[in-house]
Amino acid sequence: MSFLWRLRPYFRQVAGELVLGSLCGIVMNTAVVLPALLLGRAIDTALALSHGQATTRDVTIAGLFLIGGTLLTEGPRVPKRWWLMTANSRIRANLRADALRGTLSRPLADLHRTSIGDQMARIVGDVEVLSTGLREFTIETWDTVLFSLSFVVALLLIDAPLTLMALAPVPVAIVIAQGSGRWVSVRTTRARETNGDLTARIQELLAGFRVLRVFGRGHAATGEVAALSREFAERNLSATRLRLGLRPLYSTLMMTGVLLVIWQGGAQVTTGVMSLGVFVGYLGLFIRFVERGFRIPQMVNAIQTAAAAYARLEPLLAPALTVQGEPSYASFRPGHVAGGTRRPESRRRQRRPGPVGVSLQHVTFTYPGARRPALTDLSLDVPCGSLVAVTGPVGSGKSALARAVLGVYPIDSGEVQLHGPGGEPIAAADRAGAVGYLPQDAHLFSASIRENVLMGERDASPLFVADVVRLAALEADLSDFPHGLDTEIGELGVRISGGQRQRVGLARALAAYAPVYPGLLVLDDPFSAVDVETEAGIVAGLRDAFGPARPEPERATILLCSQRLAAFPHADCVVVLQDGCIEETGTHADLLANSGLYARIYRAQARGEGAAVSEAPA
Repeated sequence: MSFLWRLRPYFRQVAGELVLGSLCGIVMNTAVVLPALLLGRAIDTALALSHGQATTRDVTIAGLFLIGGTLLTEGPRVPKRWWLMTANSRIRANLRADALRGTLSRPLADLHRTSIGDQMARIVGDVEVLSTGLREFTIETWDTVLFSLSFVVALLLIDAPLTLMALAPVPVAIVIAQGSGRWVSVRTTRARETNGDLTARIQELLAGFRVLRVFGRGHAATGEVAALSREFAERNLSATRLRLGLRPLYSTLMMTGVLLVIWQGGAQVTTGVMSLGVFVGYLGLFIRFVERGFRIPQMVNAIQTAAAAYARLEPLLAPALTVQGEPSYASFRPGHVAGGTRRPESRRRQRRPGPVGVSLQHVTFTYPGARRPALTDLSLDVPCGSLVAVTGPVGSGKSALARAVLGVYPIDSGEVQLHGPGGEPIAAADRAGAVGYLPQDAHLFSASIRENVLMGERDASPLFVADVVRLAALEADLSDFPHGLDTEIGELGVRISGGQRQRVGLARALAAYAPVYPGLLVLDDPFSAVDVETEAGIVAGLRDAFGPARPEPERATILLCSQRLAAFPHADCVVVLQDGCIEETGTHADLLANSGLYARIYRAQARGEGAAVSEAPA
């Protein structure tokens, strides 16, 4: 149960509700013995009245006490459930938000080791299982533990020997619950892992359903999902059978005490040692205890199940938000989610004016799980404000170079530095706002073009947005869309063409740090779906906007990694990679004159495209 201690920041976030709900629970479950005791007293008073030993006033008072005791028990029930249930819902929401925050901030190398579907299963399913265990802990601590303790104390005060005899099976049930905890945890973990596999596979199949439809492979996909579903059902049923199978065992152990109470208590009534009213009250107390007492070992099992879910969820969780900066009495507000009213912190520092250069010194980089390095002892300088174009055969290391510059994966050895125009290094903590990135496959969201470009940024002026659209060569396309920038493009941008998706991705890279442009623009094979004329025009436009003709504060460095060479004549320097090493470097004209690998690739592409491609910069 140590995970409950690690979850204390989440309890602090809802401390007000937990305190109010707990106070109501304490009052309710301390007074819970009163109805049975007062009922027994009322019975004895009524019997005394029948024997002329009491008055109607005594009976009335006894009845009023019974009503008052019942109200004292039932009155706090509604506010107790309200405060504790809403507190639990808030904890669940905060856990899910922190799991998502933690997932988004994890190193990409870690994300490669866990499928998206499994992470979805943890954020959705495991949070739900953990929340159920927390609900058991926060509510059943009062409704079961304190409830049972109140009854045990009352029973002991009435007749200690009889109570000790009747409660003898209770420790046995608790020992069984604790001993079965390892089985519960193991089976729950297996069920949650299988659920992760099932969710991951469904996510992948839904993402590729168009391919399945075209190739008529839907039946194979459904068969695979059915097999995973059966496995999940079997493992889930295995965990459920264990939990539910323990319940009748607990109940049977508890109910054996009832027989002892009736046997021994009845004997005491017949001998006059115990009055009928006291016996009725005692029996009522014991039956209420038995009806609820079996939940103590069940609560233990639920918390053990939650511990298994937390073990899967913990690696994803970002540090919980503190209560500092929250509104006054926020922990008492049922609908408040941690951080919901805080002003969002600045997402980035706006970069210092001027281009950003890159220096790679003896860099070796290997993709997670790969057998051989993608880059080997590579050294390269990309001067501030330059346009450096990188090419090479498939698998030569172009994308690896781009990702090493971005720092999205840890490098094996060497050093990657970003620096300003004066050569001063830019610390990793200060790189926010420095780099814009367009990968090979620009991931678009189910939203409008504007939302995909700006990604929630509100500081971009209409003039800035228009400039970004122009640089990405999207102006003509927008005139054909029914709602211009506000046109919805569907999931993954299915309603627009591949070339349009890439250009929306370019616009997003340019607008990443609106209202300023990035000082370094990394383009990783960004124009494979764009015709060569458009590609060359885009690169020429970027060079005009950020190249040497602009004042230094407005300039930017462009690193273009591509197999398509139509824009390479515009580059200040061309780098050719082969097997993760630099094969050639120089200007476009020099490399053509050398008749090496670059010249062969360039001329082969020119012949294949059937166009006269200029061999000199425009």
